[in-house]
Amino acid sequence: MHLFRLGIVAGLVLVTAGAQAQDLVKIRVGILPVIDFTPVIVAQEKGFFAEEGIEVDTSASGGGSASIPALVGGAYDIVQGNPVSTILAINEDLPVQFAGPVQAMQESPAPSQMVGFANQNYDTAADLEGKSIAVNSRNTVIWLYAREWVRSRGGDPDKVNYREVPFPQMPDALLQGNVDAAFMVQPFKSAAIRDVKFKVIGDVFSEVQPGAVVGNYVTTKQFASDNPELLKKFLRGLRKGIAWYNKNKDTDEGLATVSSLTGMKVETLRQIELPPLPTTIDPAQLQTTAKLMLANGMISAIPDIAAAVNPAALAE
Repeated sequence: MHLFRLGIVAGLVLVTAGAQAQDLVKIRVGILPVIDFTPVIVAQEKGFFAEEGIEVDTSASGGGSASIPALVGGAYDIVQGNPVSTILAINEDLPVQFAGPVQAMQESPAPSQMVGFANQNYDTAADLEGKSIAVNSRNTVIWLYAREWVRSRGGDPDKVNYREVPFPQMPDALLQGNVDAAFMVQPFKSAAIRDVKFKVIGDVFSEVQPGAVVGNYVTTKQFASDNPELLKKFLRGLRKGIAWYNKNKDTDEGLATVSSLTGMKVETLRQIELPPLPTTIDPAQLQTTAKLMLANGMISAIPDIAAAVNPAALAE
């Protein structure tokens, strides 16, 4: 199983001189087997966490809607999430906060785009309304920004059908005529547009909110309060992993590391322009996302975003 060597990597953490394995403080971190979490694996394998005196025990935590309840329930110290699931949790008075960066949308390369048929355009309200768009799930980042993309092109988001389709099944859903467009992520987007029948019809995040935060780490207020230095150590090790990934992501070693995490073949990864990953989290982007959530009826009030971001997530 390619699930980023869970448990195996944790047992193979490189310990730097002067630090013995029994002295390392363990942190339980829930992640996903996707490209964005490669820096965690890098930090483990290169000993960046061990240099900070910590051992990171990773396991698959499920999506944000599943990972945050597991975090609050005590199964993890830190979990992956996204701004929508995190803001929803904060708005429901769950004791969580943004703990660190995972992914923010770059204008180029754009890992997530709207894909449709090569012989069609969706530039006006008339082109969009009454059509159907595939999203991975409702009330998620993908769903929210699909709606805002429709609005940005003059359409009424409520006059478009949003059909839940798992990312791997979106190309088939298009081919079978079940949807008119699909909001795809890598590697499915690149695979789809290699077919001459399809093309990118919209660069959703660039059109709606350039630089939008789409992935983040989450922790509980209690863990952050009780372990401020431990959280800083985790983030320092993580940032070293991010720096290594950004520098080496297109090398043989970098691609092999991404492959071990995701289960994707190196040959497939070579056909994808891997995105750079951020080292900090931008509260202004989170504030914009919260405003969009309010406008789309996902929350009844915007929480205090500044207070919801741990200061360690802001520092280089």
